[in-house]
Amino acid sequence: MNVSEGFARILVFVANFAFLLVGLALLVIGILYKVNFTKYTDTIPADYDALQYIPTIAIIVGAIIFFIAFLGCCGTLKSDTCMLSWYGAILIIIFVAQIALGIFALIKIKDRSDLESKIQQQLSVLFGKHSQKETMEVIDLIQTNFHCCGTTGPAYWTGQSMDPPKSCYDSSTQVVYPKGCSNVFPEFISGSVKLIGVVALVVSLVEVCGAILALCLAGCIRDKRREGAYY
Repeated sequence: MNVSEGFARILVFVANFAFLLVGLALLVIGILYKVNFTKYTDTIPADYDALQYIPTIAIIVGAIIFFIAFLGCCGTLKSDTCMLSWYGAILIIIFVAQIALGIFALIKIKDRSDLESKIQQQLSVLFGKHSQKETMEVIDLIQTNFHCCGTTGPAYWTGQSMDPPKSCYDSSTQVVYPKGCSNVFPEFISGSVKLIGVVALVVSLVEVCGAILALCLAGCIRDKRREGAYY
């Protein structure tokens, strides 16, 4: 093994370890946000309905990256140029897909104020149906998880001739949450989408480096085998 091949092999191993962590991170982030988006799909405006699919795409891409990292490790250990070439090629394909995902996510929230305004409108519609048991369960979930009360604050419920529900109170202090959900919840949605978009773009840059390293290692192995064939 020459110096260039050994150096490339080490770098590919390091890159694969990074990809394992990246794939795991995307899986965890995607699953966490998928669970949250599933709970709150009624609050996503019709114009932004595609946002609910971004966590699913992140899960799929994360799983693929995790598998591809394993493929890269096998190719590196076995000095399999075919496997390494496929590894590099697939990383480039994933790179293109993640760039598209990241740009899509960021474009969807380019007008953050418009997104948050429409989410606030959806929340008003949702809270207006509080008399329905299933809807009230979603409202309780939002108020509990985001430490908010009503759309504009506790005054929302008193305006409905009701006492604030239990979900409006801090379970440890029994103090009512002062903030309205229209101020807190939209920030969560837009912030979550932006996070996934930025992570996808950053990860894609790392994958380009991994693809180049894998193709370089495959080239080094081929050159070594050609030299050996002459002796």
